[in-house]
Amino acid sequence: MSTRKTAPEGPFPYPTTPEWAEHLYEAITNTCAAEGFAPVPRQAVLEALAPALGQGEAKRVTESRRNAGRFLRATAYHVEQRGTDGALLLLNVALHGAATLPWANNDRTRSEWLHPSPENLARMEALVDQQRTVAEWTTARERAKTAQRTLATTAPRAEKDAAVAAVKNAEDELARAKRELGACEQALGGRRPLPVVRAVVEDGLPLAALTTEEVRAEVAGEVQRYAVEMLQRRARLRSYDLVESLVQEGQRESTVVVLQRTPVVGRDGVQRHIWRGRQVTGNNRGDARLQVLEVVAQQLLTGIPQYLLRLEGEEENRRLVLLGLGEILRRISTLLNTEYADPDRDPEGRAERALRIAQVPARVVVGARTPERLEESLRQLNVHDHLRGQLNYGEMDRSLGLWSTLVKAYQAKGVLGELLAKEVTQGRIRAGDLDEDAIADALVGARALDELAVLLPPGDEVSALTLRDVAVRCATVMIFPPVPPRPENLPPRAHMPTGRYWPVVRTALQEASWAQSSTARTDRRTDMWAAVVAQHFSHRGNPLAARGLFSARDVQYGARPDARSLRSLLTACRQGDAEAWEVLVRRHLVPGLINAPEPFVTAGQGSEKGEDRKGVRRTPFNAVQALVNAYTAPPEGVTRELLIAFAEAVLHAPESPAGAGLVPGTFWAPDPHGNPREGTLADKGWFDTTFPKIASSRKRKTAEPPVDDSPGEESGTTTEELDEEVPEDALTRMTRLRSDLSSVLDSSKVSVDTAAEQLGALLAHIEDAVQAREEAGAQKEHPDARILYAEELGGIKKQGMEIARLLDAAALAVMSL
Repeated sequence: MSTRKTAPEGPFPYPTTPEWAEHLYEAITNTCAAEGFAPVPRQAVLEALAPALGQGEAKRVTESRRNAGRFLRATAYHVEQRGTDGALLLLNVALHGAATLPWANNDRTRSEWLHPSPENLARMEALVDQQRTVAEWTTARERAKTAQRTLATTAPRAEKDAAVAAVKNAEDELARAKRELGACEQALGGRRPLPVVRAVVEDGLPLAALTTEEVRAEVAGEVQRYAVEMLQRRARLRSYDLVESLVQEGQRESTVVVLQRTPVVGRDGVQRHIWRGRQVTGNNRGDARLQVLEVVAQQLLTGIPQYLLRLEGEEENRRLVLLGLGEILRRISTLLNTEYADPDRDPEGRAERALRIAQVPARVVVGARTPERLEESLRQLNVHDHLRGQLNYGEMDRSLGLWSTLVKAYQAKGVLGELLAKEVTQGRIRAGDLDEDAIADALVGARALDELAVLLPPGDEVSALTLRDVAVRCATVMIFPPVPPRPENLPPRAHMPTGRYWPVVRTALQEASWAQSSTARTDRRTDMWAAVVAQHFSHRGNPLAARGLFSARDVQYGARPDARSLRSLLTACRQGDAEAWEVLVRRHLVPGLINAPEPFVTAGQGSEKGEDRKGVRRTPFNAVQALVNAYTAPPEGVTRELLIAFAEAVLHAPESPAGAGLVPGTFWAPDPHGNPREGTLADKGWFDTTFPKIASSRKRKTAEPPVDDSPGEESGTTTEELDEEVPEDALTRMTRLRSDLSSVLDSSKVSVDTAAEQLGALLAHIEDAVQAREEAGAQKEHPDARILYAEELGGIKKQGMEIARLLDAAALAVMSL
């Protein structure tokens, strides 16, 4: 091992001494007590913070007070969000450039993670096991090839045949292992379950540091590797090279770091706790620094092989792994300082490139007002940087960031439990009986969905299906909250009271007033709903596939969930309840239709390749409406048994195991009797054939006036039929026309969409005919026929110009509505 006595001097810092590490912990504890904060654990300071500080840094930020012990200097720390439950005490220090790791819980990559359900965690374990198998067979193949190459030319024929057979066997086993690894990846949809983090608890008291659930060391390493991979994928959106920027200019911004514990179990069954600093903000900078220093993130977490950091005069030991952060950073600094001290050093060498990031500014969380909400406070800090700052956000990640902000807004207003108790449980549970913090964490993916079991309808078993369904119900009612009916005595131009929930959404999403209905607002909320729902499925569909499934009316008046459970809805559908079928399709099947391995509902964009597209190009609304209509007006070959079997298969598909000829999550199409038709995969091609594209426009249900059946006293004739109709007064007519406007507008939009699709098909048909003529070398069509076609197309173009004129007039008139 290295010794600091012989360590060369240089710009790269060496870890703080154990004595000053204890002094630093004492100063943090005393300062937190004086400020009213819970401190970080002692081990977090000794194993993660102190090793990351250069020598003299701990002394710089502390001071000794007479008869009171050590405290942090007033200039060395500050309080973030002072006066709130989420207040944090941050220590301003300089950290070693290789001391911190990117945070997996970064909201900029949240869409790339799965909910941490037991099923996903089990799939993750299987994936890691299969990765090890692939690595073992890769090594076995290389050894077999080496043995074959080293055989002497005079070796017996039997030995040569055995060497060839060994190579062949290793290659076959490696190919099989890779196929099984691909199946494991497919079962997870190419993603990984998000690690659950909570505040560390010692002696029954929560402290200002985070901890994950205990996992195997290989699983922890894979999570860290995947987190870095997703981060680097997002970093490609930058217009400059961040690595080279840090090399040339260093890091000027001070980033936020939280100390996090990762309990792991090694291959030998020994449990150990790994403490590391995690970059809450500046994740990309943390990863870029590791690239400059040539350190692999997952190795910095679980252990770096000794041969990668072998010091001068040390023997190489391929079985030795360096675990402690202090030893790792000490060796890195020793090697870099040795290289830097060489006058003939390479100007493009690692020491020269890493010079400006030898130490970087950081704000380390060392105290929290409410440690139980530490993860939430840090997440909101991260979301704010991306939503309100200048860092790019992917579309799905932006939607999930808005969702996190919305859930937080419901909590801040104290109406989250009230809304879910009233609308999801239909008043079965009192709002005060719900653990809002746990439910909020489950909704944003910080905890498993088991926290939502209390919201399940009576009699429903707790399963992945029911928990996913209740999570979708919660998301729907929170994004499209109900608005109370318009009071009867409210004047026409008076302000419409929108209740307690709608203003929360408006404020969180920074929307216009309730009276201003727009397609942009509808699309924004629909995209957020699609992104939230996609997190509950291993395979993500295109969020644009949900466009059109919610209307401006759903935004203004809300999308109330049905009180019946899934089991009750399916029973009602079997008994002939068409309304129950429509509710089942629109509110419960749509997520599975979009986010299936073989999606049934797609965005239908023109950019899709014709040769790769399954089924026909149709709008999402058209596909869903066709499935709804199939219950009351079934196409040929469609029976109620087929519909019910298809619905049940879609609901259970995410948990469907792989079968003969099937990948996980897919199923055979049902026949008219509801039985699986082996050999016929249920995919978009089958769906569009079974439920053909419809041409009807969208129809809105209108509320029927309540009928008063109560007996009353008769006073002669109760009705009278006049010779002429009673004229409708202006106020009634205005109210009726306003309420019907949304429906008429949606119907017109669907008609125009259908026309645009048909014109696209016309163009594709003409281009195919031209290409076929050119390939066949045939003559052009007769000039008279071409002129006739051109005239007909010109007539269609005139109609398009008339449509544009009418739309301009309507847009002008609607401003006076």
